[in-house]
Amino acid sequence: METKVAVVTGSNKGIGFEIVKGLCQKFNGVVYLTARNEERGRQAIRKLREFELNPLFHLLDVTDEESIKEFASHISKHHSGIDVFVNNAGILDFDKSVPSYEDAKKLIDTNFMSLLTISKILYPLLKNDARIINLSSDWGLLSNIRKQVWLDTLVKDDLTVEEILQFVNDFLTAVKGGKNTFVSFAGQHGDYKVSKVALSALTFVQQRQFTEQGKDISVNCVHPGFIKTDMTKGMGDFEPERGARAPLYLALEAPQSQKGTFVWHDCHQVNWDD
Repeated sequence: METKVAVVTGSNKGIGFEIVKGLCQKFNGVVYLTARNEERGRQAIRKLREFELNPLFHLLDVTDEESIKEFASHISKHHSGIDVFVNNAGILDFDKSVPSYEDAKKLIDTNFMSLLTISKILYPLLKNDARIINLSSDWGLLSNIRKQVWLDTLVKDDLTVEEILQFVNDFLTAVKGGKNTFVSFAGQHGDYKVSKVALSALTFVQQRQFTEQGKDISVNCVHPGFIKTDMTKGMGDFEPERGARAPLYLALEAPQSQKGTFVWHDCHQVNWDD
């Protein structure tokens, strides 16, 4: 019998690490802990082995197309496909509420643009009933955007990936326009908000595309809660283990018919565009 495969990006610490831990405990298959830094990734593996859990490690930098291709080659060589894919990798500089253009672009490249490269290279390896879980945020709700044209565009039933890219690029242009233009687009930490709104919107577009292709793949996004991690400088309402609860629910317990939803940290569905 072929072995099932789960992959979690950016999972050497924080919520990603706890998702890997939970999958190792409950998922009937192989679990890949991935990280862009080999030493930190292997340290995380050793930590999980102390719990008698045995994930596999693979280097994966989601911002590096060659790294993604190398990982895809590894999966193709050793497995028949991917059953669960958790897009967890993400960055946020809590200290820079109004970032420079370079910092905003780096964040958006990591948190959103990387998903487009992953979709192109790794999603062809998904099995027909695979589950994709995108880590969003309460800052990934549409109400975080202040520019009316995008409030109107991003809710369209026929929204396209190209239009989401236009949204992201319009924001990056606003960053170049200075602090006032930046804040009028999405407020403080607007780069993070835009990256997560774009990720949420992509979730719904890709779900529609898979359904149109006749595939039973489910794509859902999730707000894990305000979690105490390095990214939040230790601030938050919950520990990382609690942040893994809803992503693990979508990976392991949710009905396969649950598709294209935005799930809150307590596992209930919310309206993304309220």
